[in-house]
Amino acid sequence: MTAAHEAATGRRRDEFEQRVHVYEPHRASMPPIGPYLREFWRRRRFAYELSRSTQKADNFNTALGSAWLVLNPLLLGLVYFLLVSVLGSGGKQVSWVTTLGRILIGLFTWFFAANSMGLGAQSITSGGRLILNQAFPRALLPLSSTLSAWLMFLPSIPVYLVFYILGSTLDHSPGHLPGLSWALLWYPPLLVILAVQCFGLAMIFATMSVYFRDTNKFLTYLLRIWLYLTPVLYGIEKFNHHLWALYLNPMGPVIGSITRVWVEATGPSTSLLLAALAWSVGLFFFGAWFFITRERDFAVRL
Repeated sequence: MTAAHEAATGRRRDEFEQRVHVYEPHRASMPPIGPYLREFWRRRRFAYELSRSTQKADNFNTALGSAWLVLNPLLLGLVYFLLVSVLGSGGKQVSWVTTLGRILIGLFTWFFAANSMGLGAQSITSGGRLILNQAFPRALLPLSSTLSAWLMFLPSIPVYLVFYILGSTLDHSPGHLPGLSWALLWYPPLLVILAVQCFGLAMIFATMSVYFRDTNKFLTYLLRIWLYLTPVLYGIEKFNHHLWALYLNPMGPVIGSITRVWVEATGPSTSLLLAALAWSVGLFFFGAWFFITRERDFAVRL
């Protein structure tokens, strides 16, 4: 059926089923959301397979391969542990297990968020050929980046769990890790909240990178500063007198809650949980709107 015949009969084919696509500048606007979501769900497997292939390619030429997914944050955690516990303790006696455990769970979680944003920022600009040659919901690319970050994060969970159990068993100093408790049941839903938030941020930075190619370079420094403003290297109690700084930080409530679950064996407070949910839902919907309304313009700008 030709385009003229379609116009004459008033019929319009799904844009994802067209064989010939003409790329031209578009004004920011939402496409028909029903077909978009159906195609997004139908091709969800594509995002997963793309994330798996990306992860394998990143570690193919290294001697230790995927072990670096755990070694990198683990070694960095040891460095920060020396700085925080030895140089920053001010002579106060601290439990090395609790301090190291808090830093490790904070860094492992932070690396998941940082990798989601970093890979997401590159997902569109690095997928130019795919975008130019295939018609598909472009949001699958930042989704693939978030899944890649998730697959990179998964190996760190059993490593930390082993450290946590051994540390809480062997160390009996004041303030040591509490061991396994029912509070850990909060961990999976908090990770889901974080993952949704990361997907939203990945879509935001992916869109920004198309229009401003230096986004990736600025993001590197932003993530470094963001790390120090988030309760990763220190406990959430540091914000007792500056709670506004915690709640204004998108990562503050959710990462602070995750750290509290492991280190204090307590679930998130109502205010922290509501703040984490608000940031997660808000960033997801804003990121989806910001990305989808502009994705038809990506091919022209790549």
